[in-house]
Amino acid sequence: MVIVNLAASLREWRAMLPAQTLAAWKWDTATGFFAGLYFGCVWTFVARVARADLGATSAQMGWIAAAPAVGYLFATVWARQMEGRAKMPFVFWTWLIARGMFMLTPLVHTREQFVVLVCVTTFIFSVSTPAYTAIMKDVYPDATRGRLMSAVRIVMSVMTFLTALTVGRLLDSHILSFQAAFCLGGLFGAISAWTFSRIPVSPPDPKLETNLSTGAFFRDTFQILQRNPGYRWFTASVFVYGFGNIIASTIYPIYQVDRFHITNTQVANLQNLAAIMTIVGFFFWGAFLDRRGPLMTVLVAVCIVCLMPLCYMLARDIRLLYLAAAAGGLAMSGIELGYLNTTLLFAEPGRAAQYQALHSSFFGIRGSIAPHCAIPMMERMGAPGAFLASFGIMLIGVVLQLLSMRHYRRRGGASETRGGD
Repeated sequence: MVIVNLAASLREWRAMLPAQTLAAWKWDTATGFFAGLYFGCVWTFVARVARADLGATSAQMGWIAAAPAVGYLFATVWARQMEGRAKMPFVFWTWLIARGMFMLTPLVHTREQFVVLVCVTTFIFSVSTPAYTAIMKDVYPDATRGRLMSAVRIVMSVMTFLTALTVGRLLDSHILSFQAAFCLGGLFGAISAWTFSRIPVSPPDPKLETNLSTGAFFRDTFQILQRNPGYRWFTASVFVYGFGNIIASTIYPIYQVDRFHITNTQVANLQNLAAIMTIVGFFFWGAFLDRRGPLMTVLVAVCIVCLMPLCYMLARDIRLLYLAAAAGGLAMSGIELGYLNTTLLFAEPGRAAQYQALHSSFFGIRGSIAPHCAIPMMERMGAPGAFLASFGIMLIGVVLQLLSMRHYRRRGGASETRGGD
């Protein structure tokens, strides 16, 4: 029934959407298709290959977990460089290089080389985030953005599921090496960059170009937290919850290998279950977001994610890990949509990239620190104790999210989105 309703909605959109929006959605969907192939070949297996096949140390696993965040520390710099300029080149070139670099994996033979490759690609990819957010703001109407983006994510998740299902078994049967799988994934990733570059976007508005220096732009970006209390509360809640979640996420793959000796096929099964639940989630979250708003979407999704460290803490065999994967897959689709659309909710016209830069900067801070807290916590408290601690931190983030919503409603949504204090 849900699929039938979605199909009906898609037919309505084709009739109602402006031609440019429809064209953008078609190319975005093609991007989701190839990105799914890329994620299924590569990122499903990165952590397992590093730990089990190449023998990466706990410290190196921490660097792999922290690497995506390090680039986001410079998000404000990236946002400043793209102010008043076309956003698409920033996305195209960074995606092409970051995803395409995995075609070099056949040259990788040591764990040190592998860790460097993973860290460099994620750093480069971070450059695109403020520009990507601005493009989504430009090409999709506010009223239907949630459902349009959900449809794209469904395609991507289906392809991730099918690819991981196949590649995991090929790896375990030694028909395919991880070097070959990652190389193929890099090719698909490069194609996804090209399809995204075909999306028609509006030319930059010269009136929105800033004359601020990089330093002044940096200060102005962080002053958003002073000018916009609703976004300040939201940022605080995301930071605290995210810090706890990253601690747990850093330990998950280590615990899987060391405690349960998980195979590539089992990794693929966990990923595929998460992908199925992500698909289910996108059917639900897009309409939920358009109906209830992004703040409520984030709150509900974060509460679901809190089940993950509890499952790992209580697990005596791999079965509870499947429940954790299902919860994570269902919730992460809501968080992905909720974070981006909350940023767009609060951002003033023309400042979406700057707001995203602020959001990404705090991700960079917590993502750079939390993985290096996770390893000492695991060594001192044991993995179950570290999972319990991360759960407690995440719950504090949930409370802050409740306070942010309460403050937002008291102050009035319209005034908050204008940045009034």
